Amino acid sequence: YIMITIPNKAFKSSNIKLQQIINSTTKEKMLKICKKFDLYVSPNLRKDETSRRIAMEVMDNPIEILSRLSKTELQILDEFVRGGDDTYVVRKQRKTPYILQKYLLVVSYCDDEKNEWHMLMPTELRESLAPRLPFFLACAMAGVKAPSAQELRIMSALQRFMGDE
Repeated sequence: YIMITIPNKAFKSSNIKLQQIINSTTKEKMLKICKKFDLYVSPNLRKDETSRRIAMEVMDNPIEILSRLSKTELQILDEFVRGGDDTYVVRKQRKTPYILQKYLLVVSYCDDEKNEWHMLMPTELRESLAPRLPFFLACAMAGVKAPSAQELRIMSALQRFMGDE
């Protein structure tokens, strides 16, 4: 997996589109992102169409993303949401990148002198994840494992099926 790095912190979250970030890798790695988040995009598309569809799938399925993030990553996401546009979230560099970095949901500026990552998330992605974040963050903070995306879909279907009994 790769982490997308930026040369400086002049980048703005509103100027970066998720599709651009995803498109900066190989089609094979793009399809791994789909697999990680249990999303489907046909492998038979051209590269630019593949990146466009994956970006749409990620933003249209926030539960698939949020249900796979650790407590630490949900807290990072919360900082992006509370910070708003153009917020860089800073963390000490680690041996292994965060899921947010590995699966191209953020770009990172590496400050090697301070041994820090300055992460930036596209506005469109932050806005698509924000409404569902409080539930997953509350579960994580309480030490409760949040239901998986599949479990949430089943519960939602059962509620529709059972009606208001």
